[in-house]
Amino acid sequence: MKINKEASLTPKSKRPSDFSLKNARNLLGQTSECQPKVFVKTFGCQMNVRDSEVISGLLDKAGYKLTDDETKANIEILNTCSVRQLAEEKVWSAVGRSKAKIIGIVGCMANNYRESIFEKVPKVDFVVGTADIGKLPKILKEIEKHKGGILEKKIYETDADFREDEIYHTGFHLDKEHAFVVISEGCENFCSYCVVPYVRGRLRSRDYNDILKEIKDDIEAGITKITLLGQNVNAYKYEKTDFVKLIGIVNSIKGLNEFGFVTSQPKDTSVELFLAMQEADKLKKYLHLPIQSGSDRILKAMNRGYTRKYYLDLADKYRTIVRNGALTTDIIVGFPGETEKDFQDTYDVVKNVEFNAGFIFKYSIRPHTEATKMVDDVPKEEKERRHALILELQKKISRNKNANSS
Repeated sequence: MKINKEASLTPKSKRPSDFSLKNARNLLGQTSECQPKVFVKTFGCQMNVRDSEVISGLLDKAGYKLTDDETKANIEILNTCSVRQLAEEKVWSAVGRSKAKIIGIVGCMANNYRESIFEKVPKVDFVVGTADIGKLPKILKEIEKHKGGILEKKIYETDADFREDEIYHTGFHLDKEHAFVVISEGCENFCSYCVVPYVRGRLRSRDYNDILKEIKDDIEAGITKITLLGQNVNAYKYEKTDFVKLIGIVNSIKGLNEFGFVTSQPKDTSVELFLAMQEADKLKKYLHLPIQSGSDRILKAMNRGYTRKYYLDLADKYRTIVRNGALTTDIIVGFPGETEKDFQDTYDVVKNVEFNAGFIFKYSIRPHTEATKMVDDVPKEEKERRHALILELQKKISRNKNANSS
């Protein structure tokens, strides 16, 4: 555990609704009223939602009282996202509003900004990285040693290379019917705009035996629906078990009623996966396959590893093999160097593929990524125009698909 020897703390004197502990099992009333109350707030993707469950489970097991009411919390933990600038801005705002005596930033922003967080927001007391969340109970115990909940020094812990698998087995879930199960952590792709490899590390696939144990434990607890999670689930491989084989193994688990997975990288997606999806009777026929851009020139600059034609062929094969399968995507507009023609290429892909849904984002510079070396030359107004055009197109397609399916 690292201590920042130069920074001393002073006493600490409406929560957004991204994450709620209200429906969690075994939360309130299990510890004495003198115990510190902890409020966990999540920003970002499903991986962060699962991480917040892990954090809550570890703290619950360590005897802390978890609260769904931010105003009653002595300790506030912000589990952060650094994928987009807007997500970070929400975190800084939340820190500013917090009235908790002890405030901690964990997750992707912790890895991205490390000790500089203390300089930017002096009221933050501890910073804990994505691979270090298992240390949180020990860190909070260290904080409790100081009378009045006041630290003499600030604590940061961001250097772990991997997580111990045992942190996933606390049995803590927010939903009594559905559970997220992480199958891999980190990413090897290094897309030029993406901060994930820098904040979550290189790809690490969990032992499939541990994954199966977690799923079976969930089933014993009455949870019969799961979602397999990874930054790139298709890249999963543990010994001789790859993702396609894992789907077959999970599908055969007794007591499991339904499962799905996110997210897939097109360059690692295969016909074999589509065949496995069609064959697995418990698997939801849903594929989230981010294209990001319909321009070959921009895809190359993004280091995505595939072409427009490759993606279109893949989407066609998916729709042919996986009967009535839903297909969704992510798109970034305004990437450095994106011309009107590049944008039109993307617009045409959305129009022709007819995704069931799409998540459209305006490019923003992310620290440490290769894209920071590029000139962010698409004006803000142009990014907003392109974003609005594709968003409206996708909304129209989604409405038509929903109307035809009803």
